[in-house]
Amino acid sequence: MGEGLAVAVLGAHLIEVDAVSFRRPTLDRPVLQDVSLRLMPGERVALLGSNGSGKSTLVRLLNGSLQPETGHVLVDGISTANSATLHEVRQRVGLLFQDPDNQFVTTTAQREIAFGLENLQVPAEEMQQQVQQALEDYDLLRYQHTPPHEMSGGEKARLALACVWVMGATALLLDETDSLLDRHSRERLVARIAALPSETTVLMVTTEPDVASEADRVLVLHEGRLVADGPPDSVWRDLSGPVVTSVGLPLVWRLSVQLRQAGRIANPTSSWDQLVAQLDGSTDAPGGAS
Repeated sequence: MGEGLAVAVLGAHLIEVDAVSFRRPTLDRPVLQDVSLRLMPGERVALLGSNGSGKSTLVRLLNGSLQPETGHVLVDGISTANSATLHEVRQRVGLLFQDPDNQFVTTTAQREIAFGLENLQVPAEEMQQQVQQALEDYDLLRYQHTPPHEMSGGEKARLALACVWVMGATALLLDETDSLLDRHSRERLVARIAALPSETTVLMVTTEPDVASEADRVLVLHEGRLVADGPPDSVWRDLSGPVVTSVGLPLVWRLSVQLRQAGRIANPTSSWDQLVAQLDGSTDAPGGAS
C-alpha cells in the first residue's frame, strides 16, 4: 500500500480553517461561528463537544462535503470551495462516519476498496495489487467477497479506513467512528490507526472527555464556537464552568484534582501513567503520604 500523498510544502499547515461560519435555515443560531484552526501533519487531535455543538458539521467542512457560509478552508493550500479541485481535497482528507454503512456503495469489501481507485483511474494491474494489499493490511482478506452490510461493526470500520487510506489520504477524520464498537473492536481500530505513518494527521470526533484525553491536542466546540485548543492538561485546567457542565472532564483529571487538593500530588494530570508516577514519588518524598 502506498505511503500517501506528500504534504505540498514541508512544515505547511495540512488543513487551515479561517473564520468559518455555517448556518442551517432550520436553526435560529449558526451551527458554527467564526471558527479558526490549523491542523499540522502528524498531529493526533480530538474534537470534543456535546451533541449539537457543531462537530459533525466542522469535519464535513474540512473535507469539502459542506461549504462554509463565510470564511474558507484550505487543504495543502487547495480551497474546498473550488469544485475543480475538490476531488484532490477528498483524496487527501478521508472522512469516516459514525455508521460506515452510510459511505459504502458497492456489494463486496473488495469492490468497495477498488471503487475509489477506479475513480482515480488507477491502472487495473496496479489497482488489483493495492486492493489486495489493503485487504491484507486491514485483516479483511477473508471478507473480500462479503457484502459490507453483513460484516461486524469492527470489520466495517476497518473497511472504511482501508477505503480512504488506499486512495492516499494524508489526514483522517473519524466522526465518532468508534462509538458503536465493542471494546475489542475499538482496540483493533485504534491499533490500526496508531500503525499509520507518523506524518498522518488524525482528528477524532468524540463526546467523551476520557477519549479526548488520549490525544496530543484537544479542540472543544461549545454552541458552535471553538472555545479551547491545546494539550489536554491545559484544556481541562482552563475550561469555563458552563463548558465543563456541557462536555464534562476526564475521570483521571477529576481524581488528580482531588489528590492535589489533598496534598498527595503536585499537579493535576489527564494521564493515568503520570498520576501513578506522582503517587509513587509522593510515597518516597520526606513527609509524603503513605
